[in-house]
Amino acid sequence: MGIPNPEAARYNSFQEFMAFSKSKDNAPSYSNLFSVRFATPPMMRNGGGNFNTGKMTVETTELDLLLDYYANTVQLPSKQITTGQVGPVGSPFKYATNTAFSQININFLIPRSMRTRVFFERWTQLMASDATQYTRYYKEYVCPTLAIYKWERGGGDYVYTDPKLIRALRQAGNPFLLSRKYKLTGVYLLSNLFPYNIGSVRLDNAQAKTLQMQVGFYYERYRFFTEDQFDDPGLVRDLTTPSGLDNTTLSDTSRNLVDSYNQLFDIVSSFGGFA
Repeated sequence: MGIPNPEAARYNSFQEFMAFSKSKDNAPSYSNLFSVRFATPPMMRNGGGNFNTGKMTVETTELDLLLDYYANTVQLPSKQITTGQVGPVGSPFKYATNTAFSQININFLIPRSMRTRVFFERWTQLMASDATQYTRYYKEYVCPTLAIYKWERGGGDYVYTDPKLIRALRQAGNPFLLSRKYKLTGVYLLSNLFPYNIGSVRLDNAQAKTLQMQVGFYYERYRFFTEDQFDDPGLVRDLTTPSGLDNTTLSDTSRNLVDSYNQLFDIVSSFGGFA
């Protein structure tokens, strides 16, 4: 039978690979250089009915920096397409049915003030109280947005922005002084996130180590964005619609056209009535 379409086979050249991978945009990405930004859950905001000092408002306090700088490791979100299966005569095949998202874990260093720990303690206590056995409304306790930013070395703006100074540094022949800032290359936006687990922390007198805690989070969905030159947002809203509009059934949606009692009665009667 022979090899079908042999001209499509690519001979891999090591020299070509090295030249290709040395390109700024094709160089491998590394696991460090990231930052996280939490939005404050509504129930924890100043004036939200639970706090009046503003100490639990992330955006306007040191919590913003603590949660960012002390996020030691972050497990990026994953996505799985759920499937069904058709089994005709011959080989069965699968088809897509929905999308499922995994939980994520973030490992935080704990400062002496314990502010990162107390933030998640208060969050979980208010969300699901073990004293009153009540839970808050969903929209009150979820973090509207968690942004996980990925940075890469070089490619950003020059550290020195004065054109005259840059020209003088070039003429001096010192390339180390012409360093660039990190370049923002991507962001994961997680919507409606909340902690479901605060991991245990071990104290040990045998050896002094930095205290760390792992927090597990559930979320509704995420979206990933990169630079425009490497992305196409698409023409359909499935790719870029924010979570507030996802899965919305409007009054004129075909699934929602049964809006009168007579229509509903006719449909139910066709299946043998309500009995």
